[in-house]
Amino acid sequence: MIPNGPFLPALALCALAPAIAVAQEPQERYAPGGTFSVTFENDVFGDTDRDYTNGIRFDYITPRNDLPLAGRVLKRGLEWLPGDDAAWYMTYAIGQNIYTPTDISLRTPPAGERPYAGFLYGSVGIAADSGSTLDVLALEFGMVGPSSLAEPTQKLVHEVLGVQDPKGWNNQLDDEFAFRFVYERKYKFTGDLLIEPIGLAIDFAPHYNVSLGTVDTSAGIGGTLRLGRDLTEDYGPPRIRPAVSSPGFFREGDGFNWYLFVGAEGRVVARNLFIEGNTWGGEKGVDPTRFVGDLQAGAAVQVDGVEVAYTHVIRSPEYEGQDGLSQFGSVNVRFKF
Repeated sequence: MIPNGPFLPALALCALAPAIAVAQEPQERYAPGGTFSVTFENDVFGDTDRDYTNGIRFDYITPRNDLPLAGRVLKRGLEWLPGDDAAWYMTYAIGQNIYTPTDISLRTPPAGERPYAGFLYGSVGIAADSGSTLDVLALEFGMVGPSSLAEPTQKLVHEVLGVQDPKGWNNQLDDEFAFRFVYERKYKFTGDLLIEPIGLAIDFAPHYNVSLGTVDTSAGIGGTLRLGRDLTEDYGPPRIRPAVSSPGFFREGDGFNWYLFVGAEGRVVARNLFIEGNTWGGEKGVDPTRFVGDLQAGAAVQVDGVEVAYTHVIRSPEYEGQDGLSQFGSVNVRFKF
């Protein structure tokens, strides 16, 4: 088990920041129109079927500065965060996460393994982009337990795919309303590489975040480094929390563009509902690992207003006695309209 190891790449990425030319003013503001995003994550990409085994999330991001009444009220209270010339967005999402122990063929999982759990949730948030910083404030809320519909979802998918039927869902967490508030800030350092005629660009976005709630209470720090052609003015592909993420808006490019990226995040975890069990009584969990790290790498391609990205993630153990690292892949499709 290597609880401290995943912090090292994050620190190394942060050390690169002074070496990258800083461009505090964006070259171009975003085109009008909203953004729709679909993110699918599954451990089949890591050739496993355990731990964080599946996640799906649908996001809608409003057009720039097109805020409803609630958004305008929030903006007045938060304008001191990004500065006067920031672009503001409201974000809305629905999603579902599924977590299982190592051997889903057993009706009663062995002692010492994480419980079965699901989370069916909605999310609403606000984001402010100054061009050099991005502030995100979001609330996620929903149901854990049988009402999350994780059991029928996994059983249906496994039946369609013709793979092992999960037997142990009678041991899942009890029904519980759960929530978390999330605040995240990202910085952006950009520059051009003089490689003609390819015209490559590079950017680096260090970040920190804080989550507070019954879903999880944690704090993280990390960064993402991208290399590509005509990088869009965003902060990388969206992911499902608690992973390194972004709101999902992006500038519509001209023709075909692409980028590669690597990133890392280290988190200090005070509580994780999906590891430790129900908040008030109910199903008990296991002892968590207080330091968790993610390493990620991937690629994205964009054709005009459509972007497709794949991210491969390696996550350090989340509980004491976990059988090694966990791996999963994330596919994101987003488009402007």
